[in-house]
Amino acid sequence: MRPTAAAGPDDPGAPIIRVEHLDISVRGNGGWIHLVRDLGYAVSPGGSLAIVGESGAGKSLTIRAALGLLDPRKFQVTGRVWLAGVDLDTLRPAQRRAHVTSHASLVFQDPSRSLNPIMRVGPQIAETLLKGSGRRERLSRAQARERSVELMRAVGIGAAEERYHAYPHELSGGMKQRIVIAIALACGSRVMFCDEPTSALDVTTQAQIMDLLDDLRASRGITTVIITHDLALAASRAERVLVMYAGQVVETLPAADLAAHARMPYTEALIYAVPDPDADGGLPRPIEGRPPDPGAPLPGCSFQPRCRYAADDCAAQAPELTVIDADHSLRCWHPLAARPRAPRNAAEAEEVAHQ
Repeated sequence: MRPTAAAGPDDPGAPIIRVEHLDISVRGNGGWIHLVRDLGYAVSPGGSLAIVGESGAGKSLTIRAALGLLDPRKFQVTGRVWLAGVDLDTLRPAQRRAHVTSHASLVFQDPSRSLNPIMRVGPQIAETLLKGSGRRERLSRAQARERSVELMRAVGIGAAEERYHAYPHELSGGMKQRIVIAIALACGSRVMFCDEPTSALDVTTQAQIMDLLDDLRASRGITTVIITHDLALAASRAERVLVMYAGQVVETLPAADLAAHARMPYTEALIYAVPDPDADGGLPRPIEGRPPDPGAPLPGCSFQPRCRYAADDCAAQAPELTVIDADHSLRCWHPLAARPRAPRNAAEAEEVAHQ
């Protein structure tokens, strides 16, 4: 993706998180194996991006690499990451860790991975307030406890004073996820990277957690980057969608356009793979075949062996990510036919009417 000019930390129009030309390789028996190639995205303060794709597409690796969480003995990471206007490559390791932990957090699929099982949940929030990196405000333990209860209420935990003393195993999965989000708020996080944050929860609780993230975006300006395989969640809860396949971005577009205006055959295949209760039988159409082995990359389009629209040229050369609209890019030699897009607002509708 084309690089953009760097912006200062005080620029109100700057993306809060920007990733450019991110490449990730893992050490293999025969050398380095490429897992993610030339990935880039930017999200504005208070915005929301969903990164979707099958398991193994490289979705989770991208956020761990951006946060500096990959073991350098096993992984090789190149590219540039800006967080809150700061180029992380310009910071020493300790400075980078402090900057990342005071501006961003990672919400895991299983909240139990983030919580100390032998420590009560309230004190875990309070400990973050007392020792969190980059905090300028000094709090007493009593103040930290009071602030922790306030944060528990802010993330929708009822009877917060009582649950402050609960152990993680005494809480439901949804409650534990809310505690994890409260800890992220205690860190002062402006960006929440959410790795399949609802897949371990029941349907009702999933909706409640996503409602909470939406409320935090609206009330606190929190930015969310959501890793998910759930296209329905991506379309309904994010502003933009980035589709990954075999370690590459294959399509990016507004979430509102995902169902009706996706033009990459892989994105179409993902849409058809989602159960549709309104269709006859409501049964999904699985994607035949498997993604390619990253240790043996294909010379052409990585999706070509599974694509029902593939032609001879698809196997000969890999397509580049191409901008086809102001806010729509894809990687395909033979994209699906464009369909008229419905106006997004009254101004667009009036413009169309006068054409």
